[in-house]
Amino acid sequence: MIRQLVDVNVLLALIWPRHQGHAAAHHWFEKSGSHAWATSPLTQLGVLRLLTNPVVTQGAVSATAALAALNEATHHQGHEFWPINRELAVGLNSVAGRLQGNRQWTGAVLLSQAIERHGGLVTFDSGVRELADREFRSRVTILRHA
Repeated sequence: MIRQLVDVNVLLALIWPRHQGHAAAHHWFEKSGSHAWATSPLTQLGVLRLLTNPVVTQGAVSATAALAALNEATHHQGHEFWPINRELAVGLNSVAGRLQGNRQWTGAVLLSQAIERHGGLVTFDSGVRELADREFRSRVTILRHA
């Protein structure tokens, strides 16, 4: 079974019921993600930033509540934490030639982590698949908002 790294929005959708992709993320998680999924410092920090952003949650989530929600999610039996073990520039060399804009950096970092760990990447961002080489594209799962 290939472990799947979730991107920031997928992790947010799993945690925050009002996220537009909540149903799609949970469907994926129940079907194939719950036994082998991963987060990284980037996804964890990103979800904390979004959960405590009053524009995203209408001010409903405090820092304490955001940390508690993340802690609960990452203590799920199938979760694994993937640290970033090297400088970002080194890991990004494999995808740099395919970057097409400034909004792809986070996706590129997560993709390079997934490639390095022989895992997959789950995202709502269809553009991430274009960052992957042919060999890895099949391991990028694109979720659709319900």
